[in-house]
Amino acid sequence: MSTPWGRRLPGVRLGWLLAGWLAGAQGLAGAAPVFQVGEGGIGRALSDVSDEWVHRGEDDPAAVLAELEQAPPPTSGVPVLAWQRMRARTRGLVAARSDMEEDVRRALDTLASLAADGQVDARFRAELQGDQALIQAVLQDLLGHPAEAFLQGRLADQAYDQACGSRQPAPDCDYRAWWRALHLQAQRAETRGDLVEAQGLAERAHAVAERGMVPGLEAWSLAMQAVYQQALNHPDQARALIAQADRVVRQHGDVHSLVWVRFAEARLALESGDSKTALRLMHQSLRLAEPLNSPRMQARILPSLSDLLRRAGQPREALQAVEQAYPVLRRHHELRGQPTLLHNGGLARMQLGQVAQGRADMEAALKLWDATGARAAMRVALQEGSEALAALGDVRGALELLHREQALREEINADNQAAILAQMRATYRAESERRELDLLERENALRSSHLQTQTLIERIWVAAIVLLGLAAGVVGMLALRARDATRRLRHSEALLRVQSERDPLTGLANRRHFREVLATRGGAAFRGALLLVDVDHFKRINDEFGHPAGDAVLIEVARRLDGSVRAGDIVCRWGGEEFLIFAPDLQGEALDALALRVLRALGDEAIALDSGRLLPISASLGYAAFPLPAHQVALGWERAVNLVDMALYTAKSMGRDRAVGIQSVSAADAPALQSLEADFEAARLAGEVDLQVSPRRAY
Repeated sequence: MSTPWGRRLPGVRLGWLLAGWLAGAQGLAGAAPVFQVGEGGIGRALSDVSDEWVHRGEDDPAAVLAELEQAPPPTSGVPVLAWQRMRARTRGLVAARSDMEEDVRRALDTLASLAADGQVDARFRAELQGDQALIQAVLQDLLGHPAEAFLQGRLADQAYDQACGSRQPAPDCDYRAWWRALHLQAQRAETRGDLVEAQGLAERAHAVAERGMVPGLEAWSLAMQAVYQQALNHPDQARALIAQADRVVRQHGDVHSLVWVRFAEARLALESGDSKTALRLMHQSLRLAEPLNSPRMQARILPSLSDLLRRAGQPREALQAVEQAYPVLRRHHELRGQPTLLHNGGLARMQLGQVAQGRADMEAALKLWDATGARAAMRVALQEGSEALAALGDVRGALELLHREQALREEINADNQAAILAQMRATYRAESERRELDLLERENALRSSHLQTQTLIERIWVAAIVLLGLAAGVVGMLALRARDATRRLRHSEALLRVQSERDPLTGLANRRHFREVLATRGGAAFRGALLLVDVDHFKRINDEFGHPAGDAVLIEVARRLDGSVRAGDIVCRWGGEEFLIFAPDLQGEALDALALRVLRALGDEAIALDSGRLLPISASLGYAAFPLPAHQVALGWERAVNLVDMALYTAKSMGRDRAVGIQSVSAADAPALQSLEADFEAARLAGEVDLQVSPRRAY
C-alpha cells in the first residue's frame, strides 16, 4: 500500500498523505538563523528566521529549543511584541512536531498572555489566536488525530484570514503560518477522500504564498494541485500545474521544495501507469534530500520508495527502506506514519517468504490505524493484504481480510451518506425558514393594505352620508376615489401574489410555488421528470470574486436554464445555487438529451462578469422520470425529489460536471424502494439501481 501509492479511495490515493508532512519547512539546515530585514519588511524577515528554526528543529528539536531560549531580540527596528510572538510560535511548532508537551504548553501560554494584553490591536490578537490553533493542529496531526487537526487548522485559517485577508498584502503578516494552516487542512481533506475540498484549499494556499512572496511554497502548492487534479481525472490540468511548479522552483533555486515537486511528479507518473518513471523520480527526490542532512525528511520519502520497490519486484530493498525510516519516525513520535511503514514492511516480508512476521506487521499496522480512526487507510490496507495472501495461496486468510474490508467500506459509505444528508437537510431547512419569513412579511404588508383601504372606504361613505346635500359632482369625485383605491388594492394584491411565487434575484419560480405545483401532480402517485441542478464550487466563486459576482452567476444560470427547457417545463430556484426543473411527460432518450443540453448550456460558455473577466462554470445534475421503471412503484413528489437529490450527490462524487440519471430500480413495492433509498450508494454498487452517467465533455 504505502504512502503515497495505495489503492484509490473515493477519489484519492493514500500516498500523498505521508509526503505532505514536511511541506512548509522551507529553510536550510545549518547554523542559527540570522535576522536581516529585506524588501519584504519586518514581517517577512521574522517569518524567514522562524522557518529556518522550524526546519532545523525537525531533526534536532532539543538543540533548537535551547537556542530559542537564549536568542536575544534584534537590537533595533523590530517591535518587541512581534519578536516575542515569532519566538513563541516557533517554539510551539518545533515542540509540536516532536510531541514535546511541556514546551508546547509554554508556547501556548506565552501566546495567550500576549493576546490578553489590552495594548495589542485586534489584528495582532487574531494572529496570536491563529498561532495557537496552528500549533494545536500540528500536534494533533503528529499524533494521528486527523479530525481534530483539521478543526484546529480551520480555526487557524479563519484567524489569519481575519488578520491578513484584506485585498492588499500586509507587509507585517506572516503568510507562511497562514499557508501552513491551509496546507494542513488540504492534507486532512485528502485523508477523508474529499479531493474537491482539498483542491480548493491548495488553491487558496497558493494564493497566500503568492501574497507572501514565498516561491518555495508557491511551487509546493502547485504540485499539490497537480496531484489532486490528476485524481479528479483532469490530466491536462495536472501536467500544466506540475510544469508550472517545476519552473517556479528552478527559477528560485529552492532545493527543499524541489524535493517535493519531484515527489509529486513521481506520483503523477504512477497514476499514468509509468511505474519505471515513478521509481526513477522517487530515487531522484531522495537524492535531492540527502545534502539537506535531514533524516526525518528522508524518512518521509522512503515509505513511498519502499512501495515502488516492492511493486518492482525488489522486496529486500523495500524492506531496507522501511527499516531505515521506521526508527526515525518512532524517535519523533510520528504515530501517523508508523502504520504505513509496518504495512509496507509486512507486504515485503511476505514476498520474501516471511509470511508469519509479515502478517504480524500488517495486523500491528491495522491496530494503529484503528486507534487513530484512520478508517480509509485501514480499508486500503485490508484490500492489499487480501491480495497478498491470495497470491500466496492463503485463500482463507485472503477472504477474512476481504470481508473486513467490505464491512469497513460499508461503514464508511453509510457515515458519509448520513453526514451529507444531514448537511443538506440543514441547508434546506435554513433556506425554507428564510423564505417563509419573507412570505410572512409580505402577507403582513398585504393585510395592512387591506385595513387601510377598508378604513378609507368607510370614511368615504361617512363623508358621503354627511355631505349628501352637496353637489353631485363632489359625490361623484369621492366615488371615483374609492374605485381608484380599490383598483390599486387589487393591483397590489396581484403584484404581491406574483412576488410570493417568484425568486426576487433570478425571476424564476420559487420553492414555495414549485411545491404547490408538484403537490397537484397526482398526490401519492407523482408523474413526470425532475432534474436537480447544482452549480459546482459556487462557494469558491463567492469567496474569490464576491457575492455580487455570485449573484450575477445565478442570474445567468437561471437565464440559460430557462432557455434550455421546453415551453411547458417549469424551472425554479430550489435554494442557494440549486435549481429544480419539472418536465411533464418526458422520459427515455429525450430526458437524457435534456439533461445533457442543460449541462452544456451552463458549462460550454464562460460567464462575463461586470469586471470584464470571463468566469468558466460547470454544474452537476441528477434526474429521473417517475414512476421509476421497471416496477412503477408509486411515490409522492417529496420522495421523487429526494431520489434525484441522491443522483445529484452521485454526480458530485464522480467528479462533478456531469449528469447522473436514474434509469431503473429493482424495487417491486414501496418497502423495497424505501430500503433502496436508505442506502442509495450501496444499492448502486449492488446493481439495484441502473444509472445513466453523462459527462458534459470527455476528458
